[in-house]
Amino acid sequence: MSIEVQDIDSVFHISEPWYIERCVFDEEKECLHCYISFRKGATFSCSNCGQEHQKVYDIADHNRTWRHLNFFEYPCYIHAELPRTECINCGKIHRVHVPWAIKRRSNFTLLFDAWIIAMAKDMPMSAISRLVKEHDTQLWRILHYYVDQAIAVQDLSHVTMIGTDETSAKKGHNYVTIFMDLKKKNVIHVTKGKDSSTWEECKKHLESHGGSSEKVRYQRCRWICPLLLLREQQKTFPMQPLPLINSTSFRL
Repeated sequence: MSIEVQDIDSVFHISEPWYIERCVFDEEKECLHCYISFRKGATFSCSNCGQEHQKVYDIADHNRTWRHLNFFEYPCYIHAELPRTECINCGKIHRVHVPWAIKRRSNFTLLFDAWIIAMAKDMPMSAISRLVKEHDTQLWRILHYYVDQAIAVQDLSHVTMIGTDETSAKKGHNYVTIFMDLKKKNVIHVTKGKDSSTWEECKKHLESHGGSSEKVRYQRCRWICPLLLLREQQKTFPMQPLPLINSTSFRL
């Protein structure tokens, strides 16, 4: 079943030189397929160096598919030919960047990624997987990608007070230790285990992101930091520790 909607390009935020050629609703599988093309003679920016107005060299993928946000309650898929350009500036041949997806080789659009991240704040990934009807392994990859991107640009130069807590990562004696910025009340580092080595890992992470262990004071929870760890903590963060507390509440 074909669907005709006036100004459908604006509904899907598709901009020139791209345009929606047609939309087809699969009544049997209950999903919407949107076929996107680009104008004849269109030029693109080089995805390697950013040089504008590069002509199409060839078509790398003739039917690339991305999962998009649901259209009402129905899964929606975007299909498009993915061209390559040969840049006159850098001489490289690369696939163009499409405006609806920023990750290379990804099967999901940017808005679908944002939807998954928003739900992951309050729902387990297994429940999200059932809701969107995608394998949870692929959904975890979405989350890991953006977490890694955020960590890579993390600036910890302002951190002067940290707190710590531990939690069980899974059944059995599998723990992770969480370190938090007490002023901004957010997580700055998570590492496996709960022994003294976790403090050294936190120090390495802190200093690799512009922080200094020399100016950090720490606050700790009673039940996770026995006195036998105190000496190691003071070696890692030498300033006088803050008083013990029973619990802390932070954004994960």
